[in-house]
Amino acid sequence: MVRKNRKPKNRNAKLMTAANMPPLYHTLPSEEFNRGKSEVLKWLAERPALIEYVYDQAKNKGEIIYDATTGKWQGVYWEDDDE
Repeated sequence: MVRKNRKPKNRNAKLMTAANMPPLYHTLPSEEFNRGKSEVLKWLAERPALIEYVYDQAKNKGEIIYDATTGKWQGVYWEDDDE
């Protein structure tokens, strides 16, 4: 299935990077699914705009927070077992 020239309104420019992904396997033929072997995940991970999009979404939705004291980001539910 090939869809061309279909541009819905309000598309995020960073996410649109994925619209140019070539045909790739997420599960290799005759193999069990393995994230480490997914061509799709590898391709997506190599796109800085998509990584930035995920970061922006997590930050804007409050899933990760910045600690000005340490200068680090962390998940809102992260707990340090050492404390």
